[in-house]
Amino acid sequence: MYKNVIETELVKIIEDLGIQKPKFTVEKPADEKFGDYATNLAMVLAKDLKKSPLEIAKEVAGKFPVLNFVERVEIEHPGFINFHLRKESLVANLNNIIQQAEKYGAADLGKSKKIVLEHTAVNPNKALHIGHLRSACLGSACEKILEFLGYEVEVEYYVDDTGVQVAVSALGVEELDIDPNSEEKYDHYAGRVYVMAMNALEEDKKNVMGSKGKLENKKNEIIKTLDRQEGEKLTFLRNFVENVIRANLETANIFNIDYDVLIWESDILSGKFWEKAFEIIKRSPNFYLAKTGKNKDCWVMKDFEVSQPNENSEIGREKVIVKSNGVVTYTGKDIAYHLWKFNLLEKDFKYKKWPTNNQKKALFTSARDGRSRQEFGRANLVLNFIDTRQSSTQQVVKNALFLMGFKEAAENLKHIAYGIVSLSPKTAKDLGIKLEEGKGQYAMSGRSGTVVLADDLLNLVKKKLKQKHPNAPEPVKIAAAAIKYHMLNHNTYSDIVFSYNRALDIYGNSGPYLQYTYARCQSVIRKAAKEKKVPRYIDEMKDIRLSKEETDVLRWIIHFPQTILESGKQYAPNLICNFLFELCSRFNTFYNKRPILKSKKGPESAQFRLLLTAATVQILGNGLRLLGIERPDRM
Repeated sequence: MYKNVIETELVKIIEDLGIQKPKFTVEKPADEKFGDYATNLAMVLAKDLKKSPLEIAKEVAGKFPVLNFVERVEIEHPGFINFHLRKESLVANLNNIIQQAEKYGAADLGKSKKIVLEHTAVNPNKALHIGHLRSACLGSACEKILEFLGYEVEVEYYVDDTGVQVAVSALGVEELDIDPNSEEKYDHYAGRVYVMAMNALEEDKKNVMGSKGKLENKKNEIIKTLDRQEGEKLTFLRNFVENVIRANLETANIFNIDYDVLIWESDILSGKFWEKAFEIIKRSPNFYLAKTGKNKDCWVMKDFEVSQPNENSEIGREKVIVKSNGVVTYTGKDIAYHLWKFNLLEKDFKYKKWPTNNQKKALFTSARDGRSRQEFGRANLVLNFIDTRQSSTQQVVKNALFLMGFKEAAENLKHIAYGIVSLSPKTAKDLGIKLEEGKGQYAMSGRSGTVVLADDLLNLVKKKLKQKHPNAPEPVKIAAAAIKYHMLNHNTYSDIVFSYNRALDIYGNSGPYLQYTYARCQSVIRKAAKEKKVPRYIDEMKDIRLSKEETDVLRWIIHFPQTILESGKQYAPNLICNFLFELCSRFNTFYNKRPILKSKKGPESAQFRLLLTAATVQILGNGLRLLGIERPDRM
């Protein structure tokens, strides 16, 4: 609120100087001794005005109008203009927070534009591992943040049910006579069968001295059934994948992660979406049937040599879209899927409700026996939360849209290339991974067997929580919060090393610490209610002499709306994590030094401190809700 007014007044000054509006910032300075807001405007204008930044800063500060919420404007070397807010304005902002309640921090940045957001996307023959979990945590948090900022967000779960991995697991279920263990989740069972089936296929090849044996032939028959979407095994294969998906969603829902619609790759094939996409592809000279070379008889795309193509970019390497045997590659199916996301195929799926007891909002699925609906797809912006190792694959799809002439869609397809998850040595050891001397972190690797499932990590963290805090209420929710916060509390694009000790640190930068502070605030408000005290703003508060601890909380909470805005623009939930941790640190310092309900300064001070507590818990609650973390009233 205050920031926007300051920006508006600075723009007026720029216009009076006859200068085209430059890109400048108004933001919270790194050190609060330099005020509540600072701008780099003078440094930005220095080149155009051919003056020193300090000279420009003095001129701008001299022209800045008197505002009722600004106490003073100061200049700082080499030319920053700093704004200090009045104490009365900081106190009055508490009333705004209480009145706006769960809407405090919301904005209309999106203006109801439609975002199709895809995350998780586990191959439907196994359980979620910790890499999938980070995708889900980041995608789910960004969904909530962007909705809070005025976007319409649709979360899609892409079910790759026609791939080789599904064929191998299904082969194992059919041929190897492997039953689930008691209480074994179906996705864990499917993953176990996959490993055993792969081993059996290797042995099968050896038995026939390098030629394709009995199991290999059966696997290829399943692949054909999946690709053609016809045959007597189709029902069995669909049921197998559905059972895996239900188990996957059960895990996701423990972490407060939900979805709007499941889109099945088999429905892309059976619904002739690929054929429609192929018609469009063949119109472009950049897609053609190769006549010679290693890709002979394949349909290929001439891909760019650069990651950000434009009209003048050179085209180089070939990318296969359809193999010589007529099988559509994963890239080809992904291109068709993204044409649908942007409503460029003039074709849609049919849908029906997917029965689920785990998530609160309705979940739909593409279905051949469903009915038409108008609310899915039709995106203005597409966000794909897929790890950084898939950057080249995602770039090919973006380039394909560009080459087909859909330049706006290509521009609005964003790959959120999040970093991979590794484990600390202690966490890895407790999950049964063999440690190596001198190794500081353990990344997942299928070849080495270092695959950590989200369910197993949850069970370990829950076990450690019970050991550290045996009386902790609802340990599953606290453990899930610890893991989720740890997944979010890092730069989206950086790799992370998961440590359960840090995740469960009740006094450090952790989910449980935020939950503990939230519960502490609620406890104060409950005690106040018993004494018939209600948090409310009164005029006498403007005359209260504030302590440093009270001022520190007041000066921090004014930046919550801007933090949400930047978090949404950058797809960076870690900004909210950092803000909430600092808020909790400041509030707990205040709580430990200043009695709230029995202030020695009198009833006005007690009323102010209660209002400050209520504003803190409101912001904490809003932030935790956006992160998808439970808000316990007691801990």
